[in-house]
Amino acid sequence: MMYRLTFALNHEEIVTMEMTTEKDDLVGATEEAFDVIEKEYGANVVLNLVAFSLLKVDVSNEQ
Repeated sequence: MMYRLTFALNHEEIVTMEMTTEKDDLVGATEEAFDVIEKEYGANVVLNLVAFSLLKVDVSNEQ
């Protein structure tokens, strides 16, 4: 599954990235998203998130 992950580091800086996961459920995907944020930006960022959004992106095989 592909998800668009958006979160605010602070009131001025917003990060958007795409991530893929084998998790079909939103809870599992959210846990993995927090792992990605922690790996890329550190544990303090995860603890201090101002806002967080995870959106499932449907990808079709059509070109």
